[in-house]
Amino acid sequence: MKIPPPKSWEEFEEITLDACKIKWENPDLQMHGRQGQAQCGVDIYGANHIFKNIGVQCKNYESELSLSLIKDEIRKAETFTPKIEMFYIAVTTNTDVNIQREVRFLSHERANENKFPIMILFWTDIIQDLIRNNSISKKHYPQLSLTDLNTAETRDVRLFSILDLVYNTLNLDLYNNLIFGEFGQMVGENPLQIQSVILTIKYSSSNVLNQSEYEQMAKLIDKYKDYLFHVGKRKEEFSWEIAEKISNEFTGIVNGIEYNLTGKELAVFNVAKILAKWSKWEVDSDSLWPKESWENLKTFVGRIKIDELRNKIEKSESEYMEMDHFKRLDCPHKIYNEIRNILIHQAE
Repeated sequence: MKIPPPKSWEEFEEITLDACKIKWENPDLQMHGRQGQAQCGVDIYGANHIFKNIGVQCKNYESELSLSLIKDEIRKAETFTPKIEMFYIAVTTNTDVNIQREVRFLSHERANENKFPIMILFWTDIIQDLIRNNSISKKHYPQLSLTDLNTAETRDVRLFSILDLVYNTLNLDLYNNLIFGEFGQMVGENPLQIQSVILTIKYSSSNVLNQSEYEQMAKLIDKYKDYLFHVGKRKEEFSWEIAEKISNEFTGIVNGIEYNLTGKELAVFNVAKILAKWSKWEVDSDSLWPKESWENLKTFVGRIKIDELRNKIEKSESEYMEMDHFKRLDCPHKIYNEIRNILIHQAE
């Protein structure tokens, strides 16, 4: 079910504020100033779920998001006081893998310079958080009944939630290594990425796992967040190997759900599992992903029975063979995003 973005920038800011309150479980997030006042590039500010000061800039327009515009907003946000520790740009446009890649590299550079990292919140991200609360969803979209929203959640959200849960959980150890590095400190990739992954795992778990499994996963997520983003002095020196050991506990929970899945859900589970394995392959190997692995992916994609999805994979395989190693690194995640978007919009 496709929910259109609002035309009014005021309404978009209100929707984004409510979605962020749900996302970070903080009802105290606030709008910053009003139209006509200098806002230093920040429309929404407050603390997120790990008590970091965040700022959100809302951009309601239909044109493509550019890197130059993002840099302009960053320069403004750097003047905000007190200083923010993470910066998000919320937009009404659809997910764009190219701008995501550029933002990752830019955020990586900033993290290495001890500057706040950045991330884009696309319209699909905002809506996914908003529909987690039916009463708030109805406030902004009263024409949608609770039945409409619940139908969308049970019919559409479960499939892409399985994809999100499996892909991100099985990649946690890879993210640990890339983001925190072997020296026990935040180096390399954007540390904001791991926080986004944790939120995705938590949300997708609530749509896929039964109550006891979800409670187990929620406790594990809290344990994981507390270790990675511990506030105050640690009893022991940080070790990414310990973080990796904790993240591996997630794998056991996720692997266990495979035996309760059938049909499309089982096919999506296996697609996510293959893509996660592929991500690690690209990091560890200079050679092309094996032909038989492509065939396995296409087999399970075929069982999802979406023509557009099969065509995407066929095209991706031919493009992959022409890529250099640097571009191949991003290929599994690009395909994951494409599959995810198709699953989200398949019932339109």
